[in-house]
Amino acid sequence: MRPGRRTAAITAVAALGVAGSALLAVGVAPDGRSAAATGSLDPVAAAPAGEPAQPTLPPEGTVLPTPSSDVHVAVPALGLDLPVLPLTPSGGVINPPLLTAAYWIDSYGDPVGDAAQADNTVYIAAHATGTGEYGFDALVDAEADDEGLRAGDVVEVSTPEGTVDYTVERTQRYDKDELAGAADIWAAVPGRLVLITCFQRAGQASTENLVVVAHA
Repeated sequence: MRPGRRTAAITAVAALGVAGSALLAVGVAPDGRSAAATGSLDPVAAAPAGEPAQPTLPPEGTVLPTPSSDVHVAVPALGLDLPVLPLTPSGGVINPPLLTAAYWIDSYGDPVGDAAQADNTVYIAAHATGTGEYGFDALVDAEADDEGLRAGDVVEVSTPEGTVDYTVERTQRYDKDELAGAADIWAAVPGRLVLITCFQRAGQASTENLVVVAHA
């Protein structure tokens, strides 16, 4: 078992952005240890809090590649279905490389085929662009200035071993500099799923992170 699997310690969140910028800076060293213990994290180096980058979107009409994965995250109520790939924080920074996929933070819980196998919270992050076309855009109702998911909605995470249904407990928006201090979000809770993206409105800088908390 990798260090940090059961004791996720998040100490800093810089900014949730979109393509071309750091999505999330967390207090996790590349080997899974807390950066607070290693002294390895400079959380503002990639994306200073309060200064989220603007979206870097492809030209209109561009067809972006969608990677293949045997792990998927789906929200039937929103028509969302994304491949999910593992992503290891590099220097404490999580930066999903593609707009067309989601990424589980593999310093924490892995997607499982049975909720009884879980040993930590599963964190899945993806970009949001405010255009309605990519990543976790479906989680944000930008026109209504609201979240797309509601308590009681179901998020499915499927693996070759099976599919786990997670029921949304709550959604919450955090200012860019607040999420790091949300100890309840970063607690190791087996059987819990946390989705993270930015609350992104098209053409505007994102100042908030959107977090969805769900339980199997």
